[in-house]
Amino acid sequence: MAGGAAAHRGAFGSARVTAERRARMRRIWPYRPETDLVVVSPGGDVVAYRQGRYDEAAGVGESEPVGTRPDHRRPGLARAVCTAVLHAFADAGGRRAVVRCRRDAACPVPKRLYGSLGFVPRTRTRTYVAGEIRHGPA
Repeated sequence: MAGGAAAHRGAFGSARVTAERRARMRRIWPYRPETDLVVVSPGGDVVAYRQGRYDEAAGVGESEPVGTRPDHRRPGLARAVCTAVLHAFADAGGRRAVVRCRRDAACPVPKRLYGSLGFVPRTRTRTYVAGEIRHGPA
């Protein structure tokens, strides 16, 4: 799904996600193609996407990230693709959905989007980064 990789790069300005990296991700459990959705413009470009994973045993869907290219923001594409992934979880038998996202003051959009979809904050993730890690004798 080269279009999904291009949509990610366009939405987040990151070159880390490539078609090859997305192909590898699609081979890892609990990936399911019906929860990895894109929005295609009338011109055929992928302009928004949402990646979801569904754990059938737990009945839980997890989805992140959602991305929309800057030139296609504001008409509700992120909301539409998020809603479609939630429906895919429900169709698969899902009972709960989880989203992991930034919700700090520097990144207010996820909080508004997920709140409008009925999500409520449960926890806040703290990230700890180690200094230089050395292998072998110092």
